[in-house]
Amino acid sequence: MRLVLTRPEPDASRTARALEALGHSVILSPALTIRPATDLRLPVRPFQAVLLTSGNAVHALAGRADADRLRRLPTFTVGDQTAVEAKRAGFAAPRSAGGSAEDLIALVADALDPRAGPLFYAAGQEVSVDLAGRLGAFGFDVEYRVVYHAEAERRLAPAAVEALKAGAVDGILLYSRRSASAFALAARADRVTPLAASVACYCLSDAVAEPLRPIAEGPIRIAARPDQPSLFALLEADEKRGGTPAHPD
Repeated sequence: MRLVLTRPEPDASRTARALEALGHSVILSPALTIRPATDLRLPVRPFQAVLLTSGNAVHALAGRADADRLRRLPTFTVGDQTAVEAKRAGFAAPRSAGGSAEDLIALVADALDPRAGPLFYAAGQEVSVDLAGRLGAFGFDVEYRVVYHAEAERRLAPAAVEALKAGAVDGILLYSRRSASAFALAARADRVTPLAASVACYCLSDAVAEPLRPIAEGPIRIAARPDQPSLFALLEADEKRGGTPAHPD
């Protein structure tokens, strides 16, 4: 299949290689640029664990000498890929919640004791779930720090614009609501909306799909779980059918 991938780097290149290994052709058009927070000061407290909800947070902390003490703590991640990234970055035995922020809240509430110390939560400036507030309801003291910023790209990659205008795209992969919102605005700016009925949008969740509904004439496909294997499973199912479905699910 001919795909446009909207993930930011460094995840985009890695995902593109995985897709190409499966026989797909990929155009990179990151909807966001990720930049580590330059004014970040990490707190020094007797934390009992670290919470990570994205690989971007892992990458932002990975090169920091003052994060060494955090890397030695038990680490809880929202999904399997973030756990893999955390392990590569030296975080101690990361445990994956298996998919969503709700799963992470349940895992932390079950595995940890609020009396054992505060939790450190590293994320971007915009979060879809108030993890600190939700865990606070269980009695946890959660210290949240913005460790990276996600800046929206105002235009699509030229190769993506050309392919969309030529009808040479079968699908667009979107991993976050913020990316989907940025993609929708950029697609309008580049005058490739509405997206053709032959173009499917493959989304990690319903929340990711929401900004695409006004611009998509083709199907919007939602992964069974908010993880990459489930997203790839959608591609495989459509490829076996001989192309994208004619109507949204």
